[in-house]
Amino acid sequence: MFTKDSKIIIVGAGPIGCYTAQLLKHHGFDPLVIEEHAEVGRPVQCAGIVGKGIFEEMVLPISRDSIVNTINGGRVSFNGDSFELRRKNVAYIIDREVFDKKLAQGLRIDFSTKFLSLEKNKNKGYMVKTGNGEYYADLVIGADGPSSKVRSGWKFDSEMKLYRGYQYRIKVNPKDKDTVEVYYLKPFSFFVWLIPEGNGICRVGIISDHPYKDLNRFLEIRGIDNAEIIEKNAGLIPIGTCQMAKENVALVGDAACQLKPITSGGIYYGMKSAEILAEAVKNNDLSSYETRWKDKFEQEVRFCLTVRSITENMDKNTLKKVFQYLKENVPIIEKIGDFENHSSVVWSLMSNPLTYSTIGAVMWNFIKSPQAFLRLLSRR
Repeated sequence: MFTKDSKIIIVGAGPIGCYTAQLLKHHGFDPLVIEEHAEVGRPVQCAGIVGKGIFEEMVLPISRDSIVNTINGGRVSFNGDSFELRRKNVAYIIDREVFDKKLAQGLRIDFSTKFLSLEKNKNKGYMVKTGNGEYYADLVIGADGPSSKVRSGWKFDSEMKLYRGYQYRIKVNPKDKDTVEVYYLKPFSFFVWLIPEGNGICRVGIISDHPYKDLNRFLEIRGIDNAEIIEKNAGLIPIGTCQMAKENVALVGDAACQLKPITSGGIYYGMKSAEILAEAVKNNDLSSYETRWKDKFEQEVRFCLTVRSITENMDKNTLKKVFQYLKENVPIIEKIGDFENHSSVVWSLMSNPLTYSTIGAVMWNFIKSPQAFLRLLSRR
């Protein structure tokens, strides 16, 4: 049973861990956050583009001090072809260090404290072993990212793949300061992004099997390989599914694969998941956390995982046909598209009779490749 005196330890002082702690404080608890690094917000492991829902849909108000630019559209490219999407104030570019530090204000955080392992206490609760000694906890929350040691150490069930991301902040002035550029190498798994900060600096990053090599190759092709590099960031992106609660141990954010499978963004889903988790703790019903999360997110996530798996197994000609169809239906995407929930666009396009030839091409792709179809079925 969780009471206001319960000892709650959150592993990880990223945005999701800090927001979880703020929610628990709001509900009357006094959580302790342990963080292996010496400060909040460093190192940066995120592209830093978020939808307006981050600032408009959260239970607790989120400071806008971290916003450095407003995005009004995007340019999407694949195999030498491209199209543009326009929507005013569709997204914001944030300074992740400022964003994280704002979320951390007023929290109890033990820095330079690396989580090592978790054991059941002889009587009740858990002993959290760290590089700085042991902590007792009635509830442990793993918000420790894609390679979560809480997840692996407590043997949570999961089915995921870790993708590698790499990013530079470079001094360059893009043509359009309010437009994000996305270059798909293999929709929707591998892509390059160019994100303008609006101050003569761009974030150029990539997800691929060889991110460092491929990113430098992209800069060379764009003719900006001589641009001054201000900062380098790297990180992992977990795509898949994961158990979220086991006894009195829970996972949240990237540790629990709570992100968008198509764009790999995790801040919005992670923060909304933290709200569900904090409510479950307040109600002394941790088992409701995963149930309520599934009610809200599972259908969207599994659908997008299926779409991702389909495109991963398409041949190039089929991908070109799908991309061309998207290009021809930009008005629908602009009208229906949701920055956080992508299934609405897919369903709208699929319900259009004009898409039948494209669907037929996709089906023929799988008929020609039974192995790809079997891989798709194994992901469901």
